[in-house]
Amino acid sequence: MPSSGGQPRKLLDGLSHVWEPSGKHLYYCTRDTLGGTRLESVAIDESTGEVRNAPITLDLMTGILSDLALSRDGERLAAKEWDGSLNLTRLPLSRTGGLPAGPEEILSEGQVADHMPSVSPDGDKIAYGSNRLGHYQIWIANVKSKRLEPLQLPGNDLAEYGGSWHPDGRRFTTERQFPGGKLSLWMVAADGSYAEELLTPEFLLAGESWPFSRDGTRELYAAKVKEWYQLFDLDLTSHKTRQLTFSPGDKYHAEWSPDGRWIAYVSNASGALQVWRMPANGGQAEQLTKGEERIRHFFYSADGHWLYFQPNHQNIYRMPANGGPAEQVTHFPESGLFLEEPAISPDGRYLVYSRSNGGSSLWLLRLGNSQQ
Repeated sequence: MPSSGGQPRKLLDGLSHVWEPSGKHLYYCTRDTLGGTRLESVAIDESTGEVRNAPITLDLMTGILSDLALSRDGERLAAKEWDGSLNLTRLPLSRTGGLPAGPEEILSEGQVADHMPSVSPDGDKIAYGSNRLGHYQIWIANVKSKRLEPLQLPGNDLAEYGGSWHPDGRRFTTERQFPGGKLSLWMVAADGSYAEELLTPEFLLAGESWPFSRDGTRELYAAKVKEWYQLFDLDLTSHKTRQLTFSPGDKYHAEWSPDGRWIAYVSNASGALQVWRMPANGGQAEQLTKGEERIRHFFYSADGHWLYFQPNHQNIYRMPANGGPAEQVTHFPESGLFLEEPAISPDGRYLVYSRSNGGSSLWLLRLGNSQQ
């Protein structure tokens, strides 16, 4: 977009971009579909903001690169490579669910990125997304045997994002991304015996797990309507959808309350990401958490009395489901703590989340003469 303001327009798919000092090139990273990071360069007309040719690949690395910085002479490029991992972890809770009842248990190991765990209704299995074999796909962890198995789905997708268990415990839904940008919601059997596309709404919110109602007949999801992501209700029998929210602000992760009376969700309507709730059949929303901290992941306790939430990817708290003072549940002391997408087992005995382990390294890449 013009620096003085105006209408933005899309240039290309990438991240961690940096301008060449001459203004003639843009360097950036893309995630390769088979894993790793592709470092690319594209010629750009600084006066018009138009891309002048096809992207050129400068390097392909097996790691995850980000945070590019270019020297003033344009000949050296610094980049951060993530050396860490996100490993599937669970933590036992006390009988009241307010404190840990023992040490953490690492369920998956290795330099992988495991995301979006969801515990089956019987507590025996955990569905989650992992890049262990390259691109993100659904894996099933057997809690008792510690066995990890990928779920082979039909078709040639680019990524599969998490899972949300159906109350029958035999199937769950997942988001799948396909070549060409298609993003759709699928119902799949936990043993991989079948997979069914439920819907492909325009502008479906990516990278989320969408919950079922307690009777398993409906499912929530979010899709963009004009400028905001709004919540929708999918009837799994008729496959008809109904828009639930119409207010300003994006709506993200959502949950039905155990008694089915409420839908809680995360929204940026107040500025920072906070937890809101509204009547399940539609109506006025109320804000449950307040402040400037980023609250992205939350969930109800099995009895519906508590709402667990996590500020800034760090320690987990809980508050009365109808609102009230918060109390801290986990007390991890490390300054670099990073917990991702926590969930709770249906019996309330365990917290399950992805824990960040490791750190990053710094790379310096020599590009050569900036005129070439």
